Amino acid sequence: MDKNTVFSQRIRLRHLHAFVAVAQQGTLGRAAETLSLSQPALSKTLNELEELAGARLLDRGRSGAQLTTAGEQFLVYAVKVLDALNHAAQSFNAPAPGRPVIIRLGALTTAAMGMLPQILNRFH
Repeated sequence: MDKNTVFSQRIRLRHLHAFVAVAQQGTLGRAAETLSLSQPALSKTLNELEELAGARLLDRGRSGAQLTTAGEQFLVYAVKVLDALNHAAQSFNAPAPGRPVIIRLGALTTAAMGMLPQILNRFH
């Protein structure tokens, strides 16, 4: 099995979330906090990702984490994958063509008796 096949079969969303969080936050500590993970768990996830990629993606030091050249290239695709997944999730909430959209509205009794009928009539 070639390296690309192993990578695509073994990579998990947690790897992408961890990598993108570190790239955005600049430090493992802040990224771990953002993801509600411990720093050692985040570090382990990043190590797994780098092992799968067969490349160093981040240079980690006292001053934070810096993307390597390979990391910068990978970040572009990782962000695209996570964005595509978010768009896919949002599509479940989109109404199907031809189906009516349900709008739920809450109003105080005073508004419901006075202004609301006129407003709804204009909206309709």
